[in-house]
Amino acid sequence: MTRRILPLALGAACALLLTVTALAASPSSPSVLVKTAAVQIGSLNRTITAYGRVGPAPGASQTLTLAYAGIVTALDVTPGMSVRKGQTIAAISAAPSTRAAYSQAKARLAAAQQTLDHTKALLAQHLATRTQLAQAQQSEQSAEAALDALKSEGAGHAHAKLSAPYAGVVRSVAAAPGAELQAGAALATIDRTDQLVATVGIDPAEARLASVGDTAIVTGFGSGLASQPSTDHSKVTGKVTMIAGMVNPKSGLVDAAIRITSHGALIGETVTATIQTGAVHGVIVPRNAALPAGGETVVWQVKNGHAEPVKVDVLASAQGKSIVTGKIDPHLPIVVSGNYQLEPGIAVRIAGSNKS
Repeated sequence: MTRRILPLALGAACALLLTVTALAASPSSPSVLVKTAAVQIGSLNRTITAYGRVGPAPGASQTLTLAYAGIVTALDVTPGMSVRKGQTIAAISAAPSTRAAYSQAKARLAAAQQTLDHTKALLAQHLATRTQLAQAQQSEQSAEAALDALKSEGAGHAHAKLSAPYAGVVRSVAAAPGAELQAGAALATIDRTDQLVATVGIDPAEARLASVGDTAIVTGFGSGLASQPSTDHSKVTGKVTMIAGMVNPKSGLVDAAIRITSHGALIGETVTATIQTGAVHGVIVPRNAALPAGGETVVWQVKNGHAEPVKVDVLASAQGKSIVTGKIDPHLPIVVSGNYQLEPGIAVRIAGSNKS
């Protein structure tokens, strides 16, 4: 009887052992397959992306005006037209009032010269005083100065031309052929094309990171920058020349000006500016390794086969990588793939490791 019970007991013990082994081989807790990389310390260039338009730099525009009253007899430009230095903008004829003023100035000078000659003759005969001679000389000089002023303004010519003072683009035209304009009236405004800036808006949270003198890469959405000799023919290099000290109430952004050092951009062209604000140092991770979680940004590290979140701050991102800083253990690998499935303490299975 005892011999029969012994084999049965041994069989039951073996079955129990097999069951325990099977349970151990099939864990009930979940795990996540991830890829990891070793902690890498380094630096990245921090950049700010801003959007805006190309326009003339401060002081790079000039409004052409008439020095004397005149009539526009011909207009050779329209708004938006490119002009070269010395190109005729408009033909002007002196107004009747200008011609009359010029004729009167000539007559006053002739009379003053005649009076001066007569006073000199009387003084020689002791019939005039030196005070009278001085007065005659002063009158002659005043009449001559008035005539010279009209001549320098062009009033001595019945017809004249206004020319572009430099190569540029006509921003506006304020008169039409046949219009009679008074002295000092504006005729046209011309913007220089060799002194352009990109005026862009920066997020206020990033504006304090930028400084005057920072290098910026300006990319045009249109074709105006396409003639630049560079690797990427749609980009030109510039320098930040101004950062506003207040938020623009219309855009909610901080205005900044970037002087474009190359020629070829179009005034009014929409551009993207990548402003380089210097290098930052920290832990380099793939951009997707730092994920938002509960209002914070975290990276995941693996410790004893389980995932642990580490709160970090992202200092900069570029070319698919980010620089982060936080209480990262330099001896534990960082999860670079599969991290979107992780929870604190969850078991992980390492699919691969990048030691570079």
